[in-house]
Amino acid sequence: MSVYRHVTPLIVILLLTVLFVGAVTIHQTKDTAASVPLEGAAMKYKGIAYLSNKPNDYASAGSNSSLNAIKSTGANYVAVIVTWGMDTCTSNTVHPVSGFTPTDAAVIDAINDVHARGMGVMLKMQAPCSARNNVEPTNKSAWFASYATFINHYAQIAQDNGVELFCIGNELNVIDTSNYSNWATIITGVRAIFSGPLTYAAAEWSDSYRQVPFWGLLDYVGINAYFPLSGAQTPSVADLVTGWSSYNVSGTVRNWTQEIETLQATVDKPVIFTEIGYRSMDYAAEGLSNNHYNGLGQANCYEAALRVFANKPWFAGMFWWGWSPDPKAGGAGNTDYTPQNKPAQSVLTDEWLPSSVFSLPYAY
Repeated sequence: MSVYRHVTPLIVILLLTVLFVGAVTIHQTKDTAASVPLEGAAMKYKGIAYLSNKPNDYASAGSNSSLNAIKSTGANYVAVIVTWGMDTCTSNTVHPVSGFTPTDAAVIDAINDVHARGMGVMLKMQAPCSARNNVEPTNKSAWFASYATFINHYAQIAQDNGVELFCIGNELNVIDTSNYSNWATIITGVRAIFSGPLTYAAAEWSDSYRQVPFWGLLDYVGINAYFPLSGAQTPSVADLVTGWSSYNVSGTVRNWTQEIETLQATVDKPVIFTEIGYRSMDYAAEGLSNNHYNGLGQANCYEAALRVFANKPWFAGMFWWGWSPDPKAGGAGNTDYTPQNKPAQSVLTDEWLPSSVFSLPYAY
């Protein structure tokens, strides 16, 4: 992402207490997987997504320092991301991406390094054809066979290395809102290998997460929660809190938290935000690409989400997108999603380690 000037220095402080609510109807309801107990007021997964952009990023010299910084926020879980790809959105196979997909050795290093710091791991699978496009293979049987090979390989790595939570896919859109029998076969295959809980990361856009038919076969409803909340350049925390329950989409007022809660009640599974995040730029809560650095806007979005989803007994936690193995990533002027070395990082610390004394000279 582009970098721009930073604004006036201030000291970040933000109190929080979070967790989350919401959603609507679905085809399959209370289904075959035994329900994970609802977590109560305490957030079980205080997570951060850890992102590899090269085959050996997770084994790089800076990765240990970066994981130490994650630990210092008070996070108790790390999502280790593994990305394969497709040649086009109609291709019938998924495969490693040359120069990008992490090696198995690097993935295992990351899992072990996270565990060595006393944090749990969600191993999260991604196989996009391109950003936010629908996966529509010309031969679905061939695609699902290829996907099973992909997902079962990493399910074995997860099982062999004590991974606590396994995410079987991410934002596949059209192919995840149908094909129930194919997904049931995928999930059965994974459960034969991996003994821990399962989730799937569904997109919030176009209400995809409310159309997934196989939630009942999993242990958690997973949502990538990039909901629009405000059109303000730098929305206040109060405005953002309101946006979670009242946001006008083309003349229709949407209550995101209520919609998610309705879905949760229908499928009877706890909810996880498998991703949630905001760029540190103007208009970040609307998802526009202004590219003008705004650390306060990002920090306010973090605080609002943490407040809104506090004390929801059906909400199990969230994974903030996303943290780089480079400990120097982010910082004032960087408009990407990472909270690293920005005010949003101290928001997490103030919430997750409320007894900490914070004096980082972050600039908004």
